[in-house]
Amino acid sequence: MRCAEAFAECSPGVRLKVGAVVVKKNRIISCGYNALPEAIGGPLEDDNNKTRPEVRHAEANALMGLVRSSESASGSTLFVTHGCCLQCAIDWVDAGVVAVYYKTPFRDPAGIQYLKKHNVEVTQYVDQD
Repeated sequence: MRCAEAFAECSPGVRLKVGAVVVKKNRIISCGYNALPEAIGGPLEDDNNKTRPEVRHAEANALMGLVRSSESASGSTLFVTHGCCLQCAIDWVDAGVVAVYYKTPFRDPAGIQYLKKHNVEVTQYVDQD
């Protein structure tokens, strides 16, 4: 989870920084953070401090990293600082993720519910003091 938190700090977001790390066979195979697609760039928030609709979620950017590599998400574990939204959950189930660890719940539990419904092991990470 520390790696996901470190990647979250790479996000240009002001309101929210999210990081994701994909692990397979005890090796990091991809990572991502919430950001705009390269072709767009710029701040993640609009003038009203609302997240722009073009922002790609950390989980989606991590999946994009796999698309551009020889690695496969099938059988992987996703560590993400915030719980998945429904669309990211759908994408990761389709990609073959077997486990998701998250720290902060997303405002809508539909993503976590979708993962569980599709037999993905889901665990909320709690810091060990």
